[in-house]
Amino acid sequence: MKKLNIYLLGALIAFVSACTDEFESINNNPNRVEEIDPGLQFGGMQLSYAGNGHEEWRGNLIMTGPLAGITQCGYRNGQGFTLSDSYSEAKWSALYTNAIKNGNDMLRVLKEKNSDGVNDVKIAQTTIMLQITFQRLTDLYGDIPYSEAGNGYTNQVFFPVYDSQEDVYKGMISQLKSNRDLLLSNDAEPFGSNFDIMYGHLSKADQKKAWARLANSMLLRIGMRASSADNALAKETVEEAAAHTAGFITNYENNNAALVTHSTAGGPWGIHENGTGSAINGKVGGFAYAYLGEEYLRLAQQNKDPRLFYTACQVINQDGEYIPWTGQTHFNPFEESARPGEPYKSVVFFPERGGATESFSVRGMMEVNNNRVFCDYFIDANSLGSTKVVDEGSANEYSYVYDADFAQFHTLCGVNPETVGSRTAYSIVFGGEESYFILAEAAAKGWSVSGDAASNLKKAVEISLAKYPELYGEASSPSVYMAKYKATTGDGSTYEQLSANYVNNLGTATEEVIHLERWKSLFLNGYEAFALWNRTLVSVTPEGIPYSTNIQLPKYNWDDIKDAAPGVEVTPNGYFDAPFHNGGVTGGVRPRRLDYPNAERMNNTDNINTAMERQANLGNDGDNFVTTKMWISK
Repeated sequence: MKKLNIYLLGALIAFVSACTDEFESINNNPNRVEEIDPGLQFGGMQLSYAGNGHEEWRGNLIMTGPLAGITQCGYRNGQGFTLSDSYSEAKWSALYTNAIKNGNDMLRVLKEKNSDGVNDVKIAQTTIMLQITFQRLTDLYGDIPYSEAGNGYTNQVFFPVYDSQEDVYKGMISQLKSNRDLLLSNDAEPFGSNFDIMYGHLSKADQKKAWARLANSMLLRIGMRASSADNALAKETVEEAAAHTAGFITNYENNNAALVTHSTAGGPWGIHENGTGSAINGKVGGFAYAYLGEEYLRLAQQNKDPRLFYTACQVINQDGEYIPWTGQTHFNPFEESARPGEPYKSVVFFPERGGATESFSVRGMMEVNNNRVFCDYFIDANSLGSTKVVDEGSANEYSYVYDADFAQFHTLCGVNPETVGSRTAYSIVFGGEESYFILAEAAAKGWSVSGDAASNLKKAVEISLAKYPELYGEASSPSVYMAKYKATTGDGSTYEQLSANYVNNLGTATEEVIHLERWKSLFLNGYEAFALWNRTLVSVTPEGIPYSTNIQLPKYNWDDIKDAAPGVEVTPNGYFDAPFHNGGVTGGVRPRRLDYPNAERMNNTDNINTAMERQANLGNDGDNFVTTKMWISK
């Protein structure tokens, strides 16, 4: 039933979005629908927040994931520090056009029909969902329309002012607190099971408690995110939320965590699918070229992080379907590839680098017989077993069979399209580990919260590790990879045993360690990982590679490299220089924000110029507006 509701909501949103593009003709149509059931709009808000394939490919996979260093992408606009309006504006347009507009329209209808407070709880739920949406927008763009946002249809405010990020944060805190408390004290009805995707399956009383708990959890997030800008406000907000009777999200049970459920009913272009998963599975315009961030992968390998069995894979294109490849004859995901300037060694999970100049900067492996050797983006099933001849007819000619033994050491480490990158994977609005990461950091700062830094960090990491088999346990590739790992290495450790070892080796719970572990927990959530980096500057850049310099890669003769043993360095004949990163438009400075849409610059010029001038006072380490710091920036 829930999947059917999602399908209907998606269809409705598409209808509403198309209709409201032509307000004038609609207003002259006596048969037009004057209002939509707020319940349908409420479910639509949750799906719009999660996003469809169009904006998630752009906003998450191309832009914020690579900017956060948590993922990389074959489309290198984000990691290349370049400007592209079509990529940067996607999330802005989707959230303001759908979630914000519908949320404000819902509030209008609900308030007009709120005799005797019958809609008080629904108004509170809508307002909380609006704050969650505004949090995503302000953490991506900085100063945004907030107080006047989404009022074009209802109040004819077509050119809203831009509120400062500080005022947005204070407004969100105030709204979340007041509506959280109302939910715990009001007897009015919430949105029912047909409309609330996250908590509609609960009883009405538990549904209200769940939304109050989500609001309180968001206060933890927003409060801590303000800590680099206003420590007193952050401390007050986090301490109040940590002690509040609403409680906070502590696990991934479906009555606790805030999860948007997805369905493939209706096809990949609908908003009911997991948008990131649709892109990763190649369903919205081709393969998304999504890969693990280099430092995420290397840290996971160095620490034998079992999450790799779920997050990572080598992708195979099999009759147009992009699926995890499980044909490896050697499989040890923890063998780390050589860094630039080191001898080559054969490993299964080779990272795409954070380069930008040309393709060889991100997936170049070496030179063999004076020919550049690339790591393939994915495996071509139709080519397996064929013989490849390189530089045929020249003195440098060599050949090899493109089989499993070769492909397993020459294919980039991609995001697993069956697990975290599935078309039906949950969109995590707020999960249990985030609460404990925030409490751990608060304790490390000396704030008054339950538990100490070490115990809260341990709890957070345990939840983060356990969520993968809990949320993606139906996928087959992780168990296949675990079996291949055991056959290759002799290590028969279970996922749970590897997890326990990981937790036992966390080390001292300093703020830096807490930030890094929280960053790891946000895999494939580029938005939150980017905001975390912006606030903390947690180290995510490749070691030893300044953006303006070349990298060195090894040179070999084919006879030296053709029988290379897995994981064993092969002494090179020398090294050669290859360009790594041209600095983009920022002089090599990692952007602090996504750029404002060109349409806003043209149509709301005065307000956007005022906002940009105001934010210039926050400082800028680069050569472009996108490197201007936000209020939350460290």
